[in-house]
Amino acid sequence: MRVLSGVEYRCATTLDVLADIERDLPPNPTGKVSEGGSNGVGFRAAWFYRHPGQGLRYALLGYSFTGVEATDYVETLFHSEDTHDAEWAFTAWRSVTHEPGW
Repeated sequence: MRVLSGVEYRCATTLDVLADIERDLPPNPTGKVSEGGSNGVGFRAAWFYRHPGQGLRYALLGYSFTGVEATDYVETLFHSEDTHDAEWAFTAWRSVTHEPGW
């Protein structure tokens, strides 16, 4: 698991930021999800990748925004060789919270 604070955007919307993030992600995700947040998170978006063969089996790149129209976000990366851990990764991503001063 890796957690990073997002890049600071000015004069942009959440959709602008998401489009910019998606341009930098690897192509052909297995799936994408976006949903409303909770516990101080206004919006969440994630890209899921499955990799066949040896080594890394899946990766979940999740983004949690402070508000529906916010450009402040936290990036989380979950990866494992055990594809059965994928449910845990989604649960962990959805557990990210926001507190003032984040």
